[in-house]
Amino acid sequence: MMVGEGIRSRLRFAATRPGAQTWGGSKLLPGLHRPLGSYPPVLALTVLRESKSRPEILVGVRDPKANRTHQNVASVPTRRVQPAIARSWLWHLRTYRSSSTPGRHDLRDEVANIFSRKLGLSDAQERGEVHFDVEALTAFQGISVIGEQTDGSAVTESLTMFNALVRLRKGDDHVPALTASYNPLVWADIDDFVAMTRTRDTGRLNAGLEDSFFCAYGLCLQTSAKMLAASAEVRRL
Repeated sequence: MMVGEGIRSRLRFAATRPGAQTWGGSKLLPGLHRPLGSYPPVLALTVLRESKSRPEILVGVRDPKANRTHQNVASVPTRRVQPAIARSWLWHLRTYRSSSTPGRHDLRDEVANIFSRKLGLSDAQERGEVHFDVEALTAFQGISVIGEQTDGSAVTESLTMFNALVRLRKGDDHVPALTASYNPLVWADIDDFVAMTRTRDTGRLNAGLEDSFFCAYGLCLQTSAKMLAASAEVRRL
């Protein structure tokens, strides 16, 4: 459910929580009415670059040394954002100003912050060697299963997941093979990425990372797959 559809749905639908048997699973919920205090905001990036034949998406494996939760799982770049900023984004989306939201300075600042802190691109950005465009922003709320208690019950995390479509116009050669947050980082075919997310089969990424991660079913992956489905990239497949 993309933001235009989700925002219009203001009803409080009941939703079944994912069970512990789906370790690492996640579930998108209808609507965006839940308070940010209970569903803390996170920004995920669908970072695309143009390759020789088709666009590619940036995917990493969350390094356990730097990530307290969601360790050793496939992920697009993410970072928590301040609730005040998230409320402003939600207001824009709720008032159907989604076309103007990607141009907001605070959104571009958050993207640049992720590039610097999570992708090791601070120096390249400072030298003007990285250029990007933010083309779209969506928002979802959902629940992830991130582990199990000793009694087998699920450990879940509720989030408001924003997802920004970011096209890297210049500087993809500066993206390192690994950072403190992600080890490794790879560029993957968008069709393979969507197939991996749909099937939860890590081998479908076709990036030689099968031994690096064991889970491919997080909210960030789901929202990036939905972002791609709503963008012009899918029509190129």
